[in-house]
Amino acid sequence: MPHRAPRDRLCPPVRARASEVAGVAVAGLGAIGLLHARHLAHQVCGARLARVVDQDRELAEAAAGELDVPSSTSFEAALEDPALEAVVIATPSPLHAEMVEQATRAGKHVFCEKPLSLDVPSGKRATAAAASAGISLQVGFQRRFDADFVEARRRIAAGELGDVLLLRISHRNRVPPHAGPLGGRLGSPFVDMTIHDFDTALWLGGPVREVSAFAGTDTTLVVVRFESGALGVIDNTRRAGYGFECAAELVGTHSTLRFGDRVRTGGVERLTADGALTQLPADHIERHRSAYLEELRHFVACVRSGGSPAVGGAEASEALALSLAAERCAA
Repeated sequence: MPHRAPRDRLCPPVRARASEVAGVAVAGLGAIGLLHARHLAHQVCGARLARVVDQDRELAEAAAGELDVPSSTSFEAALEDPALEAVVIATPSPLHAEMVEQATRAGKHVFCEKPLSLDVPSGKRATAAAASAGISLQVGFQRRFDADFVEARRRIAAGELGDVLLLRISHRNRVPPHAGPLGGRLGSPFVDMTIHDFDTALWLGGPVREVSAFAGTDTTLVVVRFESGALGVIDNTRRAGYGFECAAELVGTHSTLRFGDRVRTGGVERLTADGALTQLPADHIERHRSAYLEELRHFVACVRSGGSPAVGGAEASEALALSLAAERCAA
């Protein structure tokens, strides 16, 4: 069945001239790319979905039919469209950096799913290309737009925790995102999953001095030491089985914050004679749906205003550097 946005969440009709509304293309129509396309089509004011792109013609045409927009199998051809101001890149990870540079050469603003690149030099080149072209580049670290994590950062800044002593993050998938080998499409678990946690750690805890890491079957464990002396523990798994979890805890000298656990922040808990049954999100899209929408709204606002995205290439490269350090440590 085609996805339809709830009526009360649709943007009101746009009255501005077409030139005042950002035309955006989405390249890569897997689960996250299709979600971005649907959001742009229905729920991001100031933008219009202008085109969908995927090398798989069947995927492209199906999305185009659902969303009533043109489709293309060629990213290069899409970039030639003068009606496009921006592109969303949601293709396999190894393609990201080069596609960002292609888009900047064409004068298009870019929202790129993480990771920006699979090596730090490529990410820095893409970031520099965007900066020299005057292009807005935002990278898809959606937790920076998640209400739980945003509130935690506000409380840290307000001094409610005192000095942070410990950061703990549990980031677990119910099942792997795709069947078969994942490395060629997504990179290692550290680059695919832990990079989100490293970005969160840098955002909430500050610079990292030291990283230690271990890897098992579909599971990784990372310990970090922050420049402040605080410690961090990050556990990841691609096969938790019970559902998707993205939970964190910050222990400070004055108080402790626990957040991101849907059991305590709006999840549904059912009490029975056999115990408590809790409804958990099935995957990252269900857990972070609102954050994925808000990050696109932020990107479009930056495109229209000329502002700088809250999380860009520099932040992406910093998180990737830690991910690669953890990968080397666990080898």
